[in-house]
Order: sequence, then structure tokens, then C-alpha cells
Amino acid sequence: MTTVGKTMFPLSNGIANITAMKARYDKLQTQLSSGQKAATLAEMGSDRYFDLALRQRMARMDGYQQSISTVNLRLEVLDSVMSRIGTIESDARAAALSGGGGTSGINFQTAPTLAGSRLDEMLTLLNTDVAGRYMFGGNKTDGKPVATSSEIMNGVGARAGFKQVAAERKLADLGTDHLGRLDVTAATDTVTLAEQSTVFGMKLSGVTTTSANISVTTPAGSPPALTVQFGATLPTSGDKVQISLTMPDGTSEQVVLVATTGTPGDGEFQIGADADATAASFQAALANSLKGVAETRMVSASAFAAAENFFNGHGQPVLRVDGPPYDTATGTIAGTSANTMFWYTGEDSADARNTVTARVGEGTTVGYGVQANEFGFTNLIQTLAAVAVQDFPGSDPTSEARYSAMMERNASRLADTKDNNPGSLAAITVELGLAQSTTGAISARHTAHSAQLGNMLQDIETAPTEQIAMEILALKTRLEASYQTTALLSQLSLVNYIK
Repeated sequence: MTTVGKTMFPLSNGIANITAMKARYDKLQTQLSSGQKAATLAEMGSDRYFDLALRQRMARMDGYQQSISTVNLRLEVLDSVMSRIGTIESDARAAALSGGGGTSGINFQTAPTLAGSRLDEMLTLLNTDVAGRYMFGGNKTDGKPVATSSEIMNGVGARAGFKQVAAERKLADLGTDHLGRLDVTAATDTVTLAEQSTVFGMKLSGVTTTSANISVTTPAGSPPALTVQFGATLPTSGDKVQISLTMPDGTSEQVVLVATTGTPGDGEFQIGADADATAASFQAALANSLKGVAETRMVSASAFAAAENFFNGHGQPVLRVDGPPYDTATGTIAGTSANTMFWYTGEDSADARNTVTARVGEGTTVGYGVQANEFGFTNLIQTLAAVAVQDFPGSDPTSEARYSAMMERNASRLADTKDNNPGSLAAITVELGLAQSTTGAISARHTAHSAQLGNMLQDIETAPTEQIAMEILALKTRLEASYQTTALLSQLSLVNYIK
């Protein structure tokens, strides 16, 4: 008897198809639960190359964004400090423009104290750090770029501070006779004014007269000297002789002497019986005027000269007074770390901003380095320090003139026109603001670009939920039909159909 077996029907093909559909069904379920098209790069096929490239680009932009975040934090700190230093400068400028000594000379007492307080705050600000990284030393970020106010002003051990340096410079500029290192002599009808052989004191820059009866010679020789000669025909009342002087800080002053027939007052000389007597009166008047200028305006200029030398852009004084005694001809020694405080020890670069840089994008780098020895900082420090070491006692007849001279120089040094200088506080603020603006624009660009790349990456990696759900339903129906068909076929036998 012949029977019909399962081998007469292609069940193996059906089972293979069912297995394939079941594998596809399992994969679809995995995609639906994970939301990802593939569990490994190998399953992505050729898309994996695009996927890796996109992820690498996004990782680079994430790195740039982290760099921008760090830079912005530092720029915010710098902006805050610069804003406060700008306020200190504004307050110092306002004080310089406020006028004289005030009621009962109150400004004579408060000006040095306020200048010292502002200087102390500014030096503290210049040692600002962010997480141990000092912000005002250029690329030298691991240590304080500026010494403390006490160390700078008072010195440490054998190293002289600014107070000592300024005091020595004052004595050296004044000279023992307080004539600003100038010698006034008279010989018959001629008065000679000569410089001493030293770098200190006042220097001669010119002489003029309004009188046809007075002969003058301009400064010449080594050391330079000028002469004023009176002729047989005497000058008339009101005739003037003007001598121009250069102060230790480079500013100019004039001594004007006016001829008079009566008893001479300040700034006047008496027309005598002859040229010799007139010359003698002129000599005495000149010496008195020079002493007045030396003890007031030159002393103020001396303080600023000392400050410019001590607080220079390199952080170390290049010139020290050799003394005592301070009235010597040579007068100078080199400032070294053994004998003088160095106020600044940070980076000393001509391009401060590029001492600290950060790459914030493909081909985009921002520089945001700042050095405490830049012009804007040193100019303000010099101004504050020069005032802080002053003393204006009410009993001193020179106090008012010295105070006025100090304030005039302060107003000039802190004038808004200085903002045009490279490295001024305004210039630094603008350059840091530009860096912050650049990082902001680059960050926005990175955000937009990352979003675009994210969308592209999502298209490659993310499984479409709706499409997968529909495919699962369709596949489920097919699987159920295949299971039923295969089950029926597996039970077929010809015996069941023989009558």
C-alpha cells in the first residue's frame, strides 16, 4: 500500500521563511524598544562611515564648546576686574580735578590715604585667580604676578620698596641747597645758571628776555649752562627774563623774573645803580625762585619720575639712587632683585593678548591674555603710588603748591586722551569684549551646526517608530498565516483521503 508522506511537500522552505521572518520580527522588536536601527556598527552597513564622521565632527564641536565655556568664565572675571579698575581710575581722576586742599586743608590729609587704599585694592585685583589660574600675568598663570602692596611700598629685608626709592630720589633731585641740582653764580654784570654733573634735578632747556638791554645765551656746554648779562643801559621796569626748565618726569616749568625799581617781591629783581648791582639782585631773585620751584613742583615731578622708574613695564627698576649721600655727581646704581623690590613677575610680552589663546572653532582662535605691566595698569599704579607717598602737613608752607602740582599731574596722566594709547584700560576692555563677542558668535554657530548634524545622525541611527510598528503588525499576520499553513501541511497523509 502506498502512502503520502511529509517529504512530498516543501516544508523546509516554509520553515526557513518562518525562521527568517522570526529573525526579522525579533530585530524589529529590538529596534522598537531601543529606538535604534542597529546595535553595532557592523549592522549599519555602509551608513557606519557617515555615522562615524558625523560623530567625530560633533565631538570636536563639543570640545570647542567646552573651551568656549572655560574662556567665557575667565572673560567674565576679567571684565568684572577691569570694570572695578576703571572705577578706581575714574575716582582718582575726579579727585585730581576737584580743586585745592578743601575746607581746612582736608584734602591734604585724605589724598595720600585714599591713593594708598586705591593702590592696595588695585594690586589685589591684579592678583585675581580663577581656580588657581592667575589672570593678569600673561601666560605665567601659576603664581601671583604682582607683589603685595606692603611688599611693594615698604620693601622686604634689604630690598627697598617704593617709599624708600621715592624718598631717595627726592633728596637726590633737590640737592643739598634745594636748588634742584643747579648752581647760580654772579660775576660782575653776568649771572650764570649751570647744571650739576648728575642725572638728577632740574635741567636747563632755554632762556629768553623781553629787554633789549639784557643779553642771554642759551644752555650749552657740558654740563650745560646759560648766562644773563646786564649792559651799561639798565633794563626798565616790567622787563622780563624767562628761564625754561625740564623736570625729572620730563614736564616743563618756567621761572619768570620781572625787573622793578621798588622793593622786589616774589618773582622780581631790583634794577640797581649799575649792571653789577642789578646782576646781584637778579642772582638772589633767581636762586629764591629756583628754590621755590624745586621744593614744590620739582618735588612732585620727582615722585612721578621715581614711580615711572620703579613701576615700569618690565617690573624691575632700572635706576636707583646711590646713597646716602644723595648729592653726589654720579648718583646711580642698577636696581637688582637683591637691592630693590620687583613689583611684577608675570609675562613681559609686547603682544599681551596673544600670551593666552584658545581654539574655539575650526581655524578660529581667540586671545585673551592680560599683563599687569601694560600701559593702562602701570600708568594708574604710578599715579596712585606717587600720591600715596606724599605728606602735606598744614605747617609746611610748600604743602599747597606741592598738592596742586601733584593734582595737575594726576589729571594729565589720567586724562581720557590716554585711552588712545595701546594697552590703555579702555583698549584692553574693548579687546577683551571683542574676544567675548567672538566666542559668543562661534558658540551660536556651533549650536546650530550641531543641531543639523544631530538631525542627520538621527536619520542614520534612529528607528522610525510608526514604520516599525506597522511592519511588525504586517509581519505578525504573515507569521501567523505561515504557522497555520505549515501546521496543516505537516499533518497531510493520502491515507486520510482513501475511501
